[in-house]
Amino acid sequence: MSDQARVSSIDALELFRADLIQYIMKARTALEEASSDVRRTQDWLDRDRYLHWSNEIRKRTKLLRQAEQELYSANLTNPFSANPLQKMAVHRAKRALEEAEDKMRTITRWRHRFERMASPHLRGLDPLLSLLAQDLPNGVASLAGSIKALQAYAEKRTPAPNPPPTDAQPPA
Repeated sequence: MSDQARVSSIDALELFRADLIQYIMKARTALEEASSDVRRTQDWLDRDRYLHWSNEIRKRTKLLRQAEQELYSANLTNPFSANPLQKMAVHRAKRALEEAEDKMRTITRWRHRFERMASPHLRGLDPLLSLLAQDLPNGVASLAGSIKALQAYAEKRTPAPNPPPTDAQPPA
């Protein structure tokens, strides 16, 4: 057996290290974007849509009360009239309020469903993010150290060229 290792492709290790660095950056970006998309969707359901339909319910409840008050006033002023416009306005306001309440129930249902479905996936990203943030960069640093050690070894083991012969005679 030989005492020497045959180091022939330090460049391949350097290329692998560079590719690993690019992979870490791209993978981290992709995971952060995926996580951000999930959180934005959650925020949209929790805040934007929920607040929108809460406000719509308040607004439509106010419109229904106003329509009912107008119908009541019309019935007081003319008790023998059918007051079809006021009745139609009450009916329309009730339908609008029911629609808003239905939308709110749908949003509430989707908020819970989305959280139930997305949470396990988000938790699954945490180990990958940890791997990309700590373990792989440590591997890159270790690889860099190994490359340096191999380069030093290769330089040390490279035989020095023989000195050119001189015309001088050695002393006898």
